[in-house]
Amino acid sequence: MPPRLLAALSLIGAMALTGANVAFGKAIAAAIPVYIFVLFRFIVASLALAPMARREPGPKLVQMSRREWRDLALMALLGMVGFTVLMLEGLKRTAAADAGIITATLPAVVAALGVLFAGDRLSRLQTLAVGLAVAGLLLVQATSATGGSATLVGNLLVAGAVLCEASFVILGKRLAPPYRPLRLALGANLAGLVMAIPLALLDAPSFDLRSVTLDMWLLGTWYALSASVFCLWLWYGGLPYVETWLAGLATAAMPVAALATSALYLGEAIGTTRLAGAALVIAGIVLGALSPQVGKGTETRLPPQRP
Repeated sequence: MPPRLLAALSLIGAMALTGANVAFGKAIAAAIPVYIFVLFRFIVASLALAPMARREPGPKLVQMSRREWRDLALMALLGMVGFTVLMLEGLKRTAAADAGIITATLPAVVAALGVLFAGDRLSRLQTLAVGLAVAGLLLVQATSATGGSATLVGNLLVAGAVLCEASFVILGKRLAPPYRPLRLALGANLAGLVMAIPLALLDAPSFDLRSVTLDMWLLGTWYALSASVFCLWLWYGGLPYVETWLAGLATAAMPVAALATSALYLGEAIGTTRLAGAALVIAGIVLGALSPQVGKGTETRLPPQRP
């Protein structure tokens, strides 16, 4: 198989796993207290990443400056703890299909934050891509309106999770040049683990370990490994062999996988309005991927390694 095709399939696989995890996250949030699972997820991911990061070349995290440590702590707070808590709390209140479509607006949100905080400029196509993503979100909310205020709150929580993840990407760009992805991921997961301990203590008194089946713990383990290890490995394994536009295009696999898994695993009804919303978001992804970079540009370098 040609290296470029294999690399493209690797990127698509990473995004498909990310999309599927939305539906799995909804099932997990219904069975395991959110804060308990957040701690469990960081423990599993850190144990898996530690031996891999140890063999990775490049500078070690202990060599970080004070500013770099601050950025890493912010990455953990926003992109690890903040994202996971907001996503799982949102999934308890809204459909996984809607959450998957909202999550797929990440490239547009990253582009918008790049304009606000990183001095980037958007081309006309990129601006149109952001507009299509917003239109897709409005369609999703129109579909969810019959669910009442709880569904609206759930969608807003998922949107907040996307903002956290976009901040994670922007911060990661500042650390990525000297530090390798596995070491950054390990550092962010370890910092997230420390932050999650006091949160887990809030759920611990009322948590009955026996109430969670082995199947659900196995699903939670898969969620942690696929989000923090497998997606990372697939993404960075394929990224050096493809153009930036193709990497951006691969993120279109995320909403497709989220909708498919929501329908097949959770039995959710998709409907034409959701499909139309997803189509608008995917169109925005395609336009954003194919548009030329203007100014400094915000490239897709860090994958959404969750939900």
